[in-house]
Amino acid sequence: MSKDSHAGKGYGCPGEVPPDRPDMLEEMLKPTYREIPHEAPDEPDGDEQTEGRNWAILLTLFSVMLVQLGGIALIVWAVFW
Repeated sequence: MSKDSHAGKGYGCPGEVPPDRPDMLEEMLKPTYREIPHEAPDEPDGDEQTEGRNWAILLTLFSVMLVQLGGIALIVWAVFW
């Protein structure tokens, strides 16, 4: 197939001018996000799971303390062994 096989078939002919749409750039640059309210609601949602959050905080603190104690134990073992 030669590169001239599409010649004269209307595919990208210089005679074809794209439609003039001056508002197309503005339409493309228009933000697509929704408006975010600037004020936070005063009342918390009733769907919050505070119990799960409390357990997560407790488990995080426990694991940090466990790692600290393990580090101290390793230092003591390395020094006095």
